[in-house]
Amino acid sequence: MEGGDLRAALTLPPWRFAFRAWPWRALGYLILSVAIGAVLVPLTVLSFLLLPFWALLLGAVERRRTRVLGFPPQESGHVHVGDHERHHWINIRLRETATWRETAALLLDLAFAFGALVVLFFEAVTVVALGMVAVAGITGPNEVQFVGEAEGVMTPSNWWPVPLLLFAAMCLFGYVNAVLATAQALSLRYLCEPRPSETDINLAKLIDSRRALAESADADRRRIERDLHDGVQQELIALGARLGMIGLEVDELAARGTDTTLLSRAVNDAQQQAEHAMSTLRDTVRGIHPSVLTDHGLRTALEELVERAAIPVSLQGDADARLPAAIETTAYYLVSEALNNVAKHAAATSAGIRIDLRDDTFTATITDDGVGGADDRRGSGLRGLHERAESLNGHLRVTSPAGGPTVLRMALPLPPGWST
Repeated sequence: MEGGDLRAALTLPPWRFAFRAWPWRALGYLILSVAIGAVLVPLTVLSFLLLPFWALLLGAVERRRTRVLGFPPQESGHVHVGDHERHHWINIRLRETATWRETAALLLDLAFAFGALVVLFFEAVTVVALGMVAVAGITGPNEVQFVGEAEGVMTPSNWWPVPLLLFAAMCLFGYVNAVLATAQALSLRYLCEPRPSETDINLAKLIDSRRALAESADADRRRIERDLHDGVQQELIALGARLGMIGLEVDELAARGTDTTLLSRAVNDAQQQAEHAMSTLRDTVRGIHPSVLTDHGLRTALEELVERAAIPVSLQGDADARLPAAIETTAYYLVSEALNNVAKHAAATSAGIRIDLRDDTFTATITDDGVGGADDRRGSGLRGLHERAESLNGHLRVTSPAGGPTVLRMALPLPPGWST
């Protein structure tokens, strides 16, 4: 039973309870509560707007601190935030109800800290007073003024009730401390514990948020690609045409006997630079977001990658229908990154691509007969694809033993309600 040891201790007779460890654990718990309250008061006053973030820290502390009283470890009610979502950590935490329950726990902790301070102060004064009376009785005759009584003399022969009274007070205080510590621990654990329904809701929200971020990034890529294609690329085409016209005019001048050697060389160099800029821009646009992927779908875009590959590559599978843009983009960059790695590092002679759609899950598998040894933890490209697959609630697995073959397999679930 949760907290069973402490609750069982509360049912023990006083003479047994006083010699157990639980009263001292409860006392230590309350002293620590007072110390935490002393830290929280200035933090609450000076940085009230940061209260939810102090509550997150306090929740982590309280879930562990109750173990002093015999309670089992407690899990966090917050969803896990991956490395690729660290920059959204604040937004995610502020939208969780667990964060605001822990904020309520912080305020409750302040109230319990004040109550513990009052109780401990009263106990300390009582114990010190009784202890002084006992010492006075042991050391010899002393005049002692009792409240509500006449002045009397305490001697070694009549001080013996004081230790009994002191023992009874300590037993009573032990019970009070244990009850107060248990009440605080149970209250804080209730506020800081995870709720199954909230966990499911937070998980669904997190998946939707990840998918929205991926789709937003894809939309930005398509916008940049369109701006470059319709803007800069068209201007370079016009520049090339203008240089061609200038070349024709230079040729006419040369036909009339004018020395145009240097001018012709300059015009030719400018045309070559314009053509090189055009080629570089096409590669850049294709790397940002290939227009063929948007216009004709994944399979056509992969066929274009296969044609440009440095080694023979086969393309198989039955996933011919249009898929969500985020999935098509992720699969395209997986194949592109894999073929680039094959050409640069694998020393492979052939590769294969297979795309399938089964049970509302899209899978893309890329294999090569290279030397193997690929490590997805070192390369930023594969690590980025791992993160992108996770953002779509999917996963990427890399199998690459020394000597090969290397197999990359990405599985991405289709969003609910999507029909192919």
